[in-house]
Amino acid sequence: MNDYISILKKDLLDVIDNLIKNNIVNQDFKKDNLTIDYLSKSKQGEVSTNLFILLNSQLNKNDYDLRKNIHKNIINFEYVKKIEITKVGFINIFFEEDFIIKKLFFLLSHPNNYGNNVSGNNDKINIEFVSANPTGPLHIAHIRGAVLGDALASILQATGHKVTREYYVNDAGSQINILGNSLYKRYQQIFGVKIEISPEEYPGEYLIPIAKLIADSDNDKWLKIKEVERKKFFEGFAIKELVKSIKLDLKSINISFDQFTYESTIVENKIIDKVFSILKDKDLLYEGFLEKPKGDDSADWEPRKQLLFRSSNFTDDRDRPFKKVGGEWTYFANDAAYHYDKYLRNYTHLINIWGADHIGYIKRMKSLTEVISDNPKYLEVYVCQIVRLIKDKNFLKMSKREGNFITLNEIVKKVGKDPLRYFMISSKSETPMDFDMDKVIEKNKDNPVFYCQYAYARASSVINKSKTFKEFKNFKNKFNEFDYSLLSKYEWEIILKLLSWPYLLNQTSLFKQPHRITNYLEDLSSSFHSFWNMGKEDQSLRMLDLENTKKTLTKLLWIESFRIVVKRAFTIIGIEAYENM
Repeated sequence: MNDYISILKKDLLDVIDNLIKNNIVNQDFKKDNLTIDYLSKSKQGEVSTNLFILLNSQLNKNDYDLRKNIHKNIINFEYVKKIEITKVGFINIFFEEDFIIKKLFFLLSHPNNYGNNVSGNNDKINIEFVSANPTGPLHIAHIRGAVLGDALASILQATGHKVTREYYVNDAGSQINILGNSLYKRYQQIFGVKIEISPEEYPGEYLIPIAKLIADSDNDKWLKIKEVERKKFFEGFAIKELVKSIKLDLKSINISFDQFTYESTIVENKIIDKVFSILKDKDLLYEGFLEKPKGDDSADWEPRKQLLFRSSNFTDDRDRPFKKVGGEWTYFANDAAYHYDKYLRNYTHLINIWGADHIGYIKRMKSLTEVISDNPKYLEVYVCQIVRLIKDKNFLKMSKREGNFITLNEIVKKVGKDPLRYFMISSKSETPMDFDMDKVIEKNKDNPVFYCQYAYARASSVINKSKTFKEFKNFKNKFNEFDYSLLSKYEWEIILKLLSWPYLLNQTSLFKQPHRITNYLEDLSSSFHSFWNMGKEDQSLRMLDLENTKKTLTKLLWIESFRIVVKRAFTIIGIEAYENM
């Protein structure tokens, strides 16, 4: 990668390797503990590293002058101007200005893909997310996983991975029978049949328009059709229309999938039989008895023999049912078949985004995927904790089964796509979230998405205004006019933050934590707004100075760099960069 942090890190790791090779440092030295941190006060240096502290604790030779030799090694890096080792042991590094300027010019020369890299080696990754049962519209419980999965896919694509966004449609099982029957009752009601929808069914009014589609097309035909044919039709029609609705809802927040895989197809293709054979050949299936479920105090519970998967041979704490007592495949078995289907499509890695209610399911599925792939890391699962909606300072209670919930479509209409997407990835997914529908649309500095978009709009206003003066119209082609000596220390700090974007993007990809991007955007935007406000008080810090063409050209180049980086970050997390606000 072409960023200064990656270059420095590679050279520091080479220093470590050399010390290990010469037996000055222990062979088991943990390189992953090496850190490089940006320094906010330029007089202390541009960056700081803990290299000296780490090495000092791992020395094999007591008489080795580590301080002297580390200084000698790092000062010889062609881009390092000066280093200072603090009393505590942190190494503060000052870069040569020309080195930083070259990196800035590289940024300006790559406005559409700055920060992208090929570290993923074209690895083929499948990200399965949302995968809500097609029994109703999407709501807040699905949104967090939807945005996380989509943002993560974009991040991985930007770092050299081939990504498939996949939605798994659970269109088999008892809930589909219930859905079809609920739709049929709505259809009956249209023709005056007095029939109630039971609490176990789906009472939501979202089924009424679907029932009307059938009535408009077929009139009362289905009141006279035999149950078997009617049942199949209503279940299929409900799934088709609800999946269509789900696609439209996701499109409203700029999410589309490369593939929809249906559970019914997996069942029809008998992929489960192949999984069964694999597990049987590896002696990982047996007839046995389950332990009594934890927390089950009922006196009438009794153990029953059934087919079990030896999940405890791997990461799980117990074995899991593969067939029900009656001989039917379990939900887990069908899910195993689906994951094997993905394996057969030659993915090098699988990522699942699941809701918090699936936490207990992770170990068994990771055990299964380890068997079929011979890779314990083949499947990664990221859990999204609950999101509580707040409106008018009150928490909103929802129940899909009772038909009492706020749909994704309704939330988008109230707050807009950008606040929704931004806030859904602004914290670690395993942390519960409160989403205040009033606060996320406020136009002030306490609203981070507005704050970041406004920084971009302010930068754009400077660039657009500059184009009204002929001497600045082609400023992007005047790299030779850049004079770092005309920059304030505040601007230099912003430039260093901008140039850390490639490293930040790569780290975000490695750790699969999109919230690192929102944190970065907020920090960068804060620096920009602060500098903007300084210009109101100090004329020398104003962004346009018509009396000093060279100084203004220099400023315009870093301001354009700011716009490039912010827009790249916005694009990856799926929000808009507005030039006017």
